Amino acid sequence: MANNKKQNKNTVKSGVKGKKSLVQRLDSQDWKYILGILALTFIAFIPALTNDFVNWDDDYNLANNANTALLAWDNIVKIFSQPVIGNYNPLPILTFTVERAIFGLNPTVYHVNNVLLHLVCVFFIYRIFRSLDLSALASGAGALLFGIHPMRVESVAWVTERKDVLFGAFFLAALWFYIQYVRSGYVKKYFYMAMGLFFISLFAKIQAVSLPLTMLLVDYYFKRPLQIKLVIEKWAFFMLSLMIGLIGIYFLKDQGSINDTTTYSLVERLFIGGYSLGVYLAKFIFPYIMSPLYPYPAELPTEVYIIGPVAVLSILSFSYIAFRKDWRPALFGILFFLFNVMFVLQVVGAGQGFLADRFTYIPYAGLMFIVAYGLQWVLKEKPQTGKVYMYGLGGLMAVYMLMTWNQNKIWTNSDTLWTHVLKYYDKTPLPFRNRANYRRDEGRTEEALADYNSAISLKPDGALFNSRAKLYFDLQKYDVALENYNKAIALDSTEGEYFINRGAVNALTNHMQAALEDFNKGLQLKPDHANGYKNRSLIFQSLGQWENAISDITKYLSMHPEDADLWYERGRINNVLNKAAEALPDLDKAIQLNNKQGLYYYEKLKSFLLLGQKENARQMYNIVKQYGVQIEPKVQASLDEL
Repeated sequence: MANNKKQNKNTVKSGVKGKKSLVQRLDSQDWKYILGILALTFIAFIPALTNDFVNWDDDYNLANNANTALLAWDNIVKIFSQPVIGNYNPLPILTFTVERAIFGLNPTVYHVNNVLLHLVCVFFIYRIFRSLDLSALASGAGALLFGIHPMRVESVAWVTERKDVLFGAFFLAALWFYIQYVRSGYVKKYFYMAMGLFFISLFAKIQAVSLPLTMLLVDYYFKRPLQIKLVIEKWAFFMLSLMIGLIGIYFLKDQGSINDTTTYSLVERLFIGGYSLGVYLAKFIFPYIMSPLYPYPAELPTEVYIIGPVAVLSILSFSYIAFRKDWRPALFGILFFLFNVMFVLQVVGAGQGFLADRFTYIPYAGLMFIVAYGLQWVLKEKPQTGKVYMYGLGGLMAVYMLMTWNQNKIWTNSDTLWTHVLKYYDKTPLPFRNRANYRRDEGRTEEALADYNSAISLKPDGALFNSRAKLYFDLQKYDVALENYNKAIALDSTEGEYFINRGAVNALTNHMQAALEDFNKGLQLKPDHANGYKNRSLIFQSLGQWENAISDITKYLSMHPEDADLWYERGRINNVLNKAAEALPDLDKAIQLNNKQGLYYYEKLKSFLLLGQKENARQMYNIVKQYGVQIEPKVQASLDEL
């Protein structure tokens, strides 16, 4: 660090207007490093490309998210105005919608795009480090460390965490443009580019709110005078951060995501935050126990009260010494880490765990900068020691690359994911339940039942009995399913889904009135439950209540406009009601969504017959014959009269 003052005498000139040549350009050597780094990073994440979706929020964000089902303006409006399980990150959801419209639910596409976005982030890390006056070698080492560190895996291999790599790409690009703004002598176009990219990043993940603080660190690094005008210069950035931050907090609170389900006091929460800080620092060097879930313990262990204060005091002490000794790169790196991780330290609890590997995605860049700067400094000041440092770092990164390769495999599917979690946390019901749900859907009944029973023995709740009831429902053991739904409702009578699911059992066992009462109650409690309307419409049809059936189907289609069968069903009912003119648009929509279903054309044929459109009926009859649909005698008689 002794060379730091000398180096910064050169970089301070970047604040002089007109020095546009100080904007960092890439040469052939840079591109060799970049291409090599990107190739190694891609290799490390090859196992992620063949992974499946997992039932750890991929279902809520993508597969079961009605807003991703159809790329339409109404859905886009909903994406930007509604949270998903309390989180406001509309941009990743929009990318899912586009991908789904083009490729369907092919998991490979989503994983490939996550990896590509990670490569974009690696590219900008290299460019940022070069713009902070690191050599090509040091920047390459730092960027490669960012690319292949095992703690990256959760952000890249988990489809739901598209928000990390997406916000990271825009966040880092914005930071790079701001650095060019300072280096160029305050050329405004770079400032405005940074603002635009920052604005986009905020819609990818709320964690982007830390960029204005990071920009102040850039000012410090380049020796801009630390005055209030630096904050005023960035007023728009701070305002945008405040606005998106408040929106995010509102949605989290509205969805109950920040309701503390633990009994921790504020003081204990502060210790948790400090402990998390210490764990993240330790895992930067040795990434141990990388779990998708770190559940809250019933009681805080002793080490939380020790590690938390030690971590906080260590960072503050190091920062103070670095400031007094003018170790700008060191202070820049440690504060970069702190500013970008402090908002996710779970002092205010949100989610089901007090740690998350993904929270380090951007913060670790600060620590990686310190490592890269240290490499550059020691190679220059102590070449022999520098070679040892470089070879040691290279060996460590080889180990990291292997760890990353293996960690990707944990995310292969929901079974491998939750089996891995249970290696460390087998006293928590959630991993048992989620693995059971996957095994149930895979038809592995006995294994699923064992997992449900394990979860219930740890902590019985309505959700567990509801899930186990679905297993018995699939096995057509309706009596046992009904018993489990009754237990679920007894434990939580506010959850509409339990009533709706029990209604399905009552319907299948021919208890129509009980089924209707359950559907009514369930939809009253959970008015956005699409399948509730779909199932209740069948009850109304069985009771001959056609208008009520149409009303429920209409409600369902407002949430699932991609369901061709229900467009057909509404068209069919309108034909039953002799409303053929209203039936035709629905049947056209069904055919547009699925043009290989002969029944849709047959129902359209009946509409034409009802309307007396003979020529259209003849043409439609020719199409229906190609599908081999059996013609009802009454319809055949009408055709014979044409």
